[in-house]
This record gives sequence, structure tokens and C-alpha cells, in this order.
Amino acid sequence: MSEVKREVRPVEVNYVCDACGQGMMARSGEMDPTSGDIEHSCLICDHKQVFQWRSYPRIDHIGLDEKI
Repeated sequence: MSEVKREVRPVEVNYVCDACGQGMMARSGEMDPTSGDIEHSCLICDHKQVFQWRSYPRIDHIGLDEKI
């Protein structure tokens, strides 16, 4: 197959804390190479939560014609 290029734009992706509903989750540990677990902490209430293979905040890219 040949390469295909298209213009994209960056978007920031955050995760709002499930405990307080106001703070943003931020990575607070390294990824476990076996499970893919990454610990995060809320920047306001310090609630801990684990995500698999995802880290917040992060930058994703979407096509110029795509909606957020």
C-alpha cells in the first residue's frame, strides 16, 4: 500500500475526576509493563484511579473536517 497524507489538528484530551467531578486526572506513576496499568491522581482531591494503556492529559489528532 502507498502512503496517504491528510491535514490534522491537535486536540487535548483530559479526564474529569469521577470522585469530585471538578479536577483533572494526571499521571502519577509509570506504566506497569505487564498489565498496562497507569496510576493517575486528581489535581484537586487527590483521588487515585488506574487507566489501562491511556495517560491523561494527552494530545490526540483529528481530521480538519472532524468534530470534537
